[in-house]
Amino acid sequence: MTEPETHLPPDLEAELVALTDGNLRFERRLEVEARVAAEPALAEALACQRAALAMLATAGAVTVPPALRARVAGLQRRRRRRLRVWIPAFGAAMAAAAAAVVLLVASGGPRVEDVITAALRPATAEAAPREHIDGLAFPRYERWRAVGARTDVIDGRATRTVFYERRGRRVAYTIVARPALPGGGQLTFHGRRAVQWTRAGHTCLVSGDVDPAVLVDLAAKSTAAG
Repeated sequence: MTEPETHLPPDLEAELVALTDGNLRFERRLEVEARVAAEPALAEALACQRAALAMLATAGAVTVPPALRARVAGLQRRRRRRLRVWIPAFGAAMAAAAAAVVLLVASGGPRVEDVITAALRPATAEAAPREHIDGLAFPRYERWRAVGARTDVIDGRATRTVFYERRGRRVAYTIVARPALPGGGQLTFHGRRAVQWTRAGHTCLVSGDVDPAVLVDLAAKSTAAG
């Protein structure tokens, strides 16, 4: 995949990055996604960004070029509160290095509502028999079947979501990479019910359009199973 030839305005680039990592507000996300669907150049640019950030899910140790470190450090000084870096597709190894640097220097963590919003998106892969993130395994429920999974990078933090189904109902179980996010308990965002808790130093969220008691039960069984 080559870098898009069309030069995008900085504000639009920032919105595509925000769309990729889950930081774009819900209402604005719908508008940008509609524009991407209508404009091939934006679709190509978004595909490049997603391909680069997806490397985080599988990248191992990567040597980061000094010039790239210097560039990201400069961006960090200019935008200390929220770092969003446009990553063109300039080779798989370099993309992985860039994504790794973003993960290292980005400040703060994702908002819980952004994690819930990401879990509304469709699965992008089959669920593996032993799904995990950072060594923390996803539960294997007796009556709920894992039907798909997806990986996202939200505000510089990797998340993994596994989708479970039972009798036509679907829930999303998301684990956020360390450190744990603040807060916990039952919550609702844009009508989506969720339960948040901390498990082995990771924030976990189970969400879905089901009875809150079902979500609480799934959370409890997950915690009991370790």
